This record gives sequence, C-alpha cells and structure tokens, in this order.
Amino acid sequence: MKTIGLIPLVHLLAISRYSLFTIVVFSVFSCYSVKSQQTNDAIQYDNLTKKYVYTFVEQMPNYKGGDSAFMKDFINRFHYRFQQNEDIQTKLRVQFVINTKGQLIGARIYNKETSELTGFEKAGLKALELMQNWDVGKQSNKNVNVILTRTINVDFR
Repeated sequence: MKTIGLIPLVHLLAISRYSLFTIVVFSVFSCYSVKSQQTNDAIQYDNLTKKYVYTFVEQMPNYKGGDSAFMKDFINRFHYRFQQNEDIQTKLRVQFVINTKGQLIGARIYNKETSELTGFEKAGLKALELMQNWDVGKQSNKNVNVILTRTINVDFR
C-alpha cells in the first residue's frame, strides 16, 4: 500500500485552527449584519409627529389597566350624535404614537387625510387624545417612541 502526500499532525492542527478562526469571524459578522437589518426595519420616520418611531419593541406600550380600562376610558370620553341623514359608523381604525414620556401624540385615523374625516372620526380622535395613561415602550431597556394601530368598535346600544 502506497500513501501519497502525508501531512504531519502539526500542520493539520494549524489548518484546523485557521479554519476555526475563519468560521468564527464569519459567524460574528453575519450575526451583526442580521441584527442591524432587524433594527432598521423596526424604525420609521413619522411625518405627523416629526419623530423616529418603532413599530415593534421588546416591551410594547400598554394602557395602564389593560384593554378593558382603555375601552372604559374611551367610552367615557367619546361623545357623538349622528345627524339625521348621516351614515352610521361603528369602527375607528386609529394610529398614534406613545412617546418616551408615556404621552399619546399624533393621533390620526389610519390611512386617511384630516380633510376627509367625518364628525364621528373627529370625535373619536378627540376622545383618544384625552387618554394619556400609558406605560412607555422599551427597547434594550431604553424608553422609545412607538407607533400603534388599533381598531375601536363603538356600540351605540
């Protein structure tokens, strides 16, 4: 039996260490670039508030007392009477920013210009702007601005 090209054990270890080093360096840079892409996708500029806002964070902002307290407070603040020939609406799709101090700012109807708003929608936004009882959103233990979208169903019975 004839062997061709024997490599001493010392050289094999050197090759293995080099290969291992290359793999580790490649892995570190791969993870770093994925993390920066994820972070950049979660941040956008909000034209209404003129702030950079997160769309999703590790700890999302919450209304103090939860969703039931949110709906109770909204109902207590929402006042509107439909006009005689007006179409009755029961849904509001709202969007707003909870800033780093826990304040609700930049309330709007999702995908609708201010000039297109109905009286019902204006009353909904007015009630929403009075609701300032929020826990702040956090990313990496840092308070951040977070934009939220919610659908509110109003029952007039």
